[in-house]
Amino acid sequence: MGNPGDTAGSAATVTVGVEEEYLLVDPVTRELSPSADKVVAEAAGELKDRVTTEITRYQVEGRTDPHTDLAELAVQIRSTRGGIARAAARQGLRVISSGTPVLGHPVPPAFTSTPRYVKSIAQFRALDYEQSTCACHIHVGIPDLPTALRVSNHLRPWLPALVSLAANSPYWYGEDTGYASWRTLVWGRWPVSGPPPYFESQSHFEDLVEDLIATDTLLDRGGLYWDIRPSHHVPTVEVRVADAAATRGDVVVVGGGN
Repeated sequence: MGNPGDTAGSAATVTVGVEEEYLLVDPVTRELSPSADKVVAEAAGELKDRVTTEITRYQVEGRTDPHTDLAELAVQIRSTRGGIARAAARQGLRVISSGTPVLGHPVPPAFTSTPRYVKSIAQFRALDYEQSTCACHIHVGIPDLPTALRVSNHLRPWLPALVSLAANSPYWYGEDTGYASWRTLVWGRWPVSGPPPYFESQSHFEDLVEDLIATDTLLDRGGLYWDIRPSHHVPTVEVRVADAAATRGDVVVVGGGN
């Protein structure tokens, strides 16, 4: 339960799972609230491991199980969003699904104190200061790494269309940026982000990742922030290009498009 890639797809059946990141806001000021730990603890009673924290205490992540039917995926997205919204309301807060914060200017943000995030902040410093951004990550079940790399290679030309389809972050702390997806530009500052390379083979991928880790360009395999990546912990290709989606219908469109 709760992991969007627990079941890999096959030639006959493709699974799709979703990870969504949301922002917590005060219902009056609409500014961010650093209360993710309380909201996640509250929501976990209903959603179990389908809800978790993120790098900042302004963010909550919701997850679905892997699905083979988009209608069933939509039902679980609704239940996950509803569970998180109810938990936030009991804490006197509201949840918004936006790729970037709309109001306020909390830089540096209130960080979550998990060991991995503490290490990331120490290593990457100001790059983490702007990570109050939220995405919609789509996990497509793939049976093995060579297949995942072929999918990544073939999906690369479609990334601009997916960015345009899913754009939902025109504002940045009270300012209209003039861009439909400011989150895309914020993420572009990371050393391993944007479209992935074209991989000639599995060894090409493995050698590149090992070099990136050895040179401290990456914290670990979880720091591969390419728009498409083979998941490091479940048998999926993870498509990471989409902003947090305003509605569950938008999520299903992005998920079905992958």
